[in-house]
Amino acid sequence: MFKIVHARQLLLITVCVLGAAACGKSDEEPQKASYLGDSGGLLRYVPADTPYVFGMLAPPPDEFMDIMEPKVDRLLAAYSEMLRVAVSEARSADAGDPDETENVDAIVEELRSRMSLEGLREVGLTRDSTVILYGNGLLPVLRATLSDASLLDEAISRIEASAGEQLPVAEVQGTAYRYVEDEGVRVIVATVGNELVLTIAPDTLDDASLASLLGLTLPADSIAESGELRDIANEYGYLHEYVGLVDTVRLADTFIEEPEGLDALLLEIMDYDAGALSDVCKAELGALARIAPRVVTGYEEVSADKIRSTTVVELRDDVAAEFATFVAPVPGLGRVYDGLFSIGMSLNAASIRAFFDRHVAALREDPWECEHLAEFQDGLFAASEQALAQPVPPVLYDFHGFLAVVNDMQGFDIGRKQPPESIDASFLLAIDNAQGLLAMGQAMLPQFAEMTIEPDGKAHRFELPESEAGVERAWIALTDSAIALSVSEDAETVLPSLLEAEGGTPPPFMSVGLDGARYYTMLGEAMREDDDEEMSEEMRDAMSDVMSVAAEFYERLHVNVMFTERGIEIDTDMSLAD
Repeated sequence: MFKIVHARQLLLITVCVLGAAACGKSDEEPQKASYLGDSGGLLRYVPADTPYVFGMLAPPPDEFMDIMEPKVDRLLAAYSEMLRVAVSEARSADAGDPDETENVDAIVEELRSRMSLEGLREVGLTRDSTVILYGNGLLPVLRATLSDASLLDEAISRIEASAGEQLPVAEVQGTAYRYVEDEGVRVIVATVGNELVLTIAPDTLDDASLASLLGLTLPADSIAESGELRDIANEYGYLHEYVGLVDTVRLADTFIEEPEGLDALLLEIMDYDAGALSDVCKAELGALARIAPRVVTGYEEVSADKIRSTTVVELRDDVAAEFATFVAPVPGLGRVYDGLFSIGMSLNAASIRAFFDRHVAALREDPWECEHLAEFQDGLFAASEQALAQPVPPVLYDFHGFLAVVNDMQGFDIGRKQPPESIDASFLLAIDNAQGLLAMGQAMLPQFAEMTIEPDGKAHRFELPESEAGVERAWIALTDSAIALSVSEDAETVLPSLLEAEGGTPPPFMSVGLDGARYYTMLGEAMREDDDEEMSEEMRDAMSDVMSVAAEFYERLHVNVMFTERGIEIDTDMSLAD
């Protein structure tokens, strides 16, 4: 029998959704450095040794919010309708207890009534709200500032009254909190001052530890005082308002070393004993964690026109230097194109193979002794033996990457699995001895057999066999290190330009760009036309509406993944629609 989610769980989901939606702009802008060193702001709750923290410490600019708010309102309305359809279909699939169904309906309707900017303001979430997610040890804590905490408390009380059931209430240091308990774990929601606090904790947590988790007792040393986030923002050029960190070494050390504070209580409940690890395991696991010691993320620009962000998986210096050799120059890879989408990657197969062989050989010479790494180590050795038994074809070492640029597609219907009626696209393959590859193609394809193509970058036309895409002819061009094909109407100028184009510096490992509006519109249309019998027409329409609203947010999205001296960098550039 289908079980409709219990009222208490839905109530917590309601509060979580409201908490996650906070965004806006304050009237007064503190000086840039104050956000990450403000001992009176949200960072005062975050321990200096937190293993992870992500903060929106100041609202985005007014010019940004003036454009985004109407779109967010429409998106919330679309999600509200999707929620209504989902609950309605779940209920009709299996008629549960009528009383419980009525309670759930009341909660869902209250949630839907808050899925608008006005609804959020009515529970205390406004343009001035800021949010932070961090770990008090391993335990996650989300805090959001409210215009008036009583508004949220009143909203929760209304839901409880409609549902005919109240959440359990407990108290610590004179502060009441609501919770849902399941198998010894409590999901807690509280208002502390004018802040919403959401967290998870074992039900056996003592009052002192719980007070620390809720922020009633501040950490002895906060991350605001340590300056760690400020240093990250300054090093990477991030805006001080929006910075995040995951410290993999701290996470690993929690399980390797003897835990303290909240982590000690949590791991004791989990029956985990770090003392059971041998000294050699501790040393080897710690060394592995230090290969990628941190992940840092932040925004470099938030404006009415653009959002730019970077995430970096920091690597140990020697490993980062080796990763940097995994890529190769590919003409045009990493540039922003104006068409429907572009995608490409680069690869230095010889370097990757040498990296793998070198480190496996070193491991054979000095293998790990930790029993917890034995299975992984055996897998590496087996993979190495298999690779030696099946040598990589020489042509793979010649291959350096590809780039596909699709300017337009007409008549393409993903939902109906209908190929495009017409297409305007170009494809480039970066490869040593491109002439040799062309010769192989001429031996296999009659269209190429009689053609004389020099490696001078000039485009040559050839006829194509009949295809459902309606493309009758294409063009091909060649240099010593790349071969390119195009079915674009202006291919004679596109191909030489593509072959001569400068790639990104450093060369991206992967690059993806797309027209955001057309992409989400296409997804929405495909969702509406999809004949998947597992999803109702009403749900397809609701999801299509969500995609249609998402299409209003972006003009272009562009992502580059690069290997640099700092590690693995993911650069995201989003041009916003008016």
